[in-house]
Amino acid sequence: MARKTDGEKIDELSVLAATLTERLDNVRKELRELKDELEEARRRTWLLVPPIVAALVSAGLTAVVTHLVVRR
Repeated sequence: MARKTDGEKIDELSVLAATLTERLDNVRKELRELKDELEEARRRTWLLVPPIVAALVSAGLTAVVTHLVVRR
């Protein structure tokens, strides 16, 4: 089997470098999508806080008013 020439080796390395570049671009794209999904999940989590706080405040006020009415 004949040895590869320098030109053939360079051509082969060029193809491998292009493949590696494409794969890295795909990984970067996936990481960006995961980051966006995580940010969206955090945003949705914080959307739950105000209704929960409002329910707790409402329950507390109801308990106080009930206590004051029964006490009279």
